Amino acid sequence: MMRKLTLQPREESFLSGYRVPELSFDCDDLPYSSLVPIWNHMRNGNWEAASAEARQAMDQPRIFHPEERAAMEMALAEAQRRLGATEPARRMAGRSLDLFPNQLASHMIQVNVLAGRKDYLAAYLHMSNLAVGDTKTTWDTVLSTTETHTLLAAWSWQLGKWDDVADHLESAYPEGIETMPAPLREDCFRLALYRNNPGDATAVASIMIRNLEETEADKVIQAIAQQGWQEEALTLYTAFYETRSESQLLRRRLVALNIKQGRIDEARRLSGSGALRLAA
Repeated sequence: MMRKLTLQPREESFLSGYRVPELSFDCDDLPYSSLVPIWNHMRNGNWEAASAEARQAMDQPRIFHPEERAAMEMALAEAQRRLGATEPARRMAGRSLDLFPNQLASHMIQVNVLAGRKDYLAAYLHMSNLAVGDTKTTWDTVLSTTETHTLLAAWSWQLGKWDDVADHLESAYPEGIETMPAPLREDCFRLALYRNNPGDATAVASIMIRNLEETEADKVIQAIAQQGWQEEALTLYTAFYETRSESQLLRRRLVALNIKQGRIDEARRLSGSGALRLAA
């Protein structure tokens, strides 16, 4: 089935809606038994019960291993964030990092708080300056290269830093545009328009229109034509028309573009290749 083009406004795009991945707490191989009931509550979304369990555990009159205490502080921070107490959550995550710096989970809580406040620059700087190595601990989280750079691209998008968006998407999907989810490809198309880059716009559009209905593909190519990139639009229409030679809409577009490009003979050939209805 042909896909329908969405091309939402910038503020409703894939990147504008991209969020920090939530911590899952799905580990069953925890290094301290004291963490098990806390993790069970977190996994089940029982934020208040998890908070109470963590506080009760940390109030015990015993000496904690720094990693154990850090894990409890991190879980408490995330539970508080989920409950809407974002500033206490940020502070608790900071305490966890003081105890056990080589972790990602507490950093994720902090950038989640910043992004939730729409402080995208602070979130971007925080994430881009991280140097977390392999923690070798089971309670920490993992963020893939794709997720990391998509996050950085999303915050750059919010800040209108188009070149940074392009750089991060290239790092997120080094194998190219075809490996991206379709909504993200649509953002790449917008991005090429914002950056006034006809080559990138054409490359993305050529992939997008493969699975689009005729009228939806026409919207994409018309966006390129309206940028003044007539030659690129002509190339795309020509390729798309090859398998849809019965289309009156595509033939009209090709005739008009060929005339604009001074290719009168080709325009005549297309006009004479079948009954060309002149209705727009």
